[in-house]
Amino acid sequence: MLRYSFGNIDGKAYGLNANELSVYEAIGKCSRKDDARGWYADMKTLADQLPHRVDRSTVSRAVDKLLTLGLIRRDGKSLFAVQIAREDVQNAHENVQNAHENVQIAQNPTPPLYPPINNINEMENENTRTLVLAHEAAKTQTPSFEEIIKAYEEKAGRGQLARNGATDLARDAWENCTPAKKIKLLAAVRSGAHFKPRLDWLITDFPEPQPTFLRGDESGDIVQVRYNGAYKLCTRATMELFGLEWVRDW
Repeated sequence: MLRYSFGNIDGKAYGLNANELSVYEAIGKCSRKDDARGWYADMKTLADQLPHRVDRSTVSRAVDKLLTLGLIRRDGKSLFAVQIAREDVQNAHENVQNAHENVQIAQNPTPPLYPPINNINEMENENTRTLVLAHEAAKTQTPSFEEIIKAYEEKAGRGQLARNGATDLARDAWENCTPAKKIKLLAAVRSGAHFKPRLDWLITDFPEPQPTFLRGDESGDIVQVRYNGAYKLCTRATMELFGLEWVRDW
């Protein structure tokens, strides 16, 4: 049975689910020795190493979250587990509790004034104009759930998330987004290009950006992936950004 902690890591303190803890443990096993090489294989292989059935996109999202939390680090093409002091675990637990309490307490009794909601055609045009390019998005750290909450409440008014009671639905929707969508969605909310009165609607109604594929004569770190039943070529950064299924290195 999978333990809900690894070493001195308290999964609950960091808001980790079973899949994310499994990924952390798998990477940790490759990081313990002084001469450890870390995890240097692809995400599909990592998924195959877990004790239960998990698809590649789930593993990719778990790695993205662990990197954001600082529980793992990237060194070249390898991933290493990071040793966390016990006091850091306690601080993380307190931070999670504080963040939960903040979104539950209504600080602004005045009903918020919602900005105009773009229609579907406008959203499609916006998505077409601003497709995420892998080499640009890869430079941006994937936003956290707390960042989208902050951007949402800046538009809707503090306490609105607690009033409509959609925190869990919004978190689930956020966890199912690719890193590319998280980056584009946060930018669209901050700029006012996209908004919904409920955070879960705001997340689910935003269209997924489309990956950029290559012809095959380009140089660089190129991989073959499976996309909508077809085999495509793209950069490794694009594969990770959109959670695409790895087939082989090109």
